[in-house]
Amino acid sequence: MVNALQIELLKSRRTKSFIITIFLMLIGFLWNTVSTGSEINSVSYDGVSVLFNNQTMNSFFLPIAISIFTSRIVSNELEGQTFKLQEANGTTLTKIFYSKLILSTVFFFILAILETVATNVFAMVNGVSVPLTITILQILGQLLSSFSLICFYLTFAMFTDKQGLLLSSGFIGGFIGLILASKSTILWTFAIPWVGCAYLSPYKFTLINNSSYLYKFDQSIYFRLLIYLIYCLLLYLIVRSIFLKKERQRK
Repeated sequence: MVNALQIELLKSRRTKSFIITIFLMLIGFLWNTVSTGSEINSVSYDGVSVLFNNQTMNSFFLPIAISIFTSRIVSNELEGQTFKLQEANGTTLTKIFYSKLILSTVFFFILAILETVATNVFAMVNGVSVPLTITILQILGQLLSSFSLICFYLTFAMFTDKQGLLLSSGFIGGFIGLILASKSTILWTFAIPWVGCAYLSPYKFTLINNSSYLYKFDQSIYFRLLIYLIYCLLLYLIVRSIFLKKERQRK
């Protein structure tokens, strides 16, 4: 498995998957910091809640970034038909999926850490101290939401040669996540993968009246994390069964 991951890492570097994804997530981070600049220094809001709520642009950029990353790590192999070559050498389709899933998850986990740390630095510059608990909740939430999207888009990428359709679904997913972010306060919305980032955000947008609002700490966040963890596990098992079934059909 280690050798397989090293090979996947090398192939991903050749397709510039990391650079493109990092650049896109950097745009999302800068967008978030610029859009919260006026609120973070306002006495009307808690600075921490302004930075870690369900209204950030992560709901828009994360599906796009993951669709692009998964598309690029799969498209070259589909074009060169290297999947068949790997299977001929004893590497099953499921093993190929595992290696790409692990690589993608680790990469977006690192991105979640870097983005959260950068946000904390931005908060410190503006005189806001972010509790360690919020930092951990943010990283865990982004990791789980990334995992569900990776399962979805990676499976899509490996079973279709229409990568344009995959990329289009990423952009559509980003808009869905952005539009439905306000609905993430509803408990059952965990089932919509594009809403995951907003669903697991530590703070939620709350409208007080027609002219005022605030960001309240989500008292059910730990329960939501548990629900989403189970959701990710079930999603993984479903995807795994799809690949195993595909393998049996090829034999």
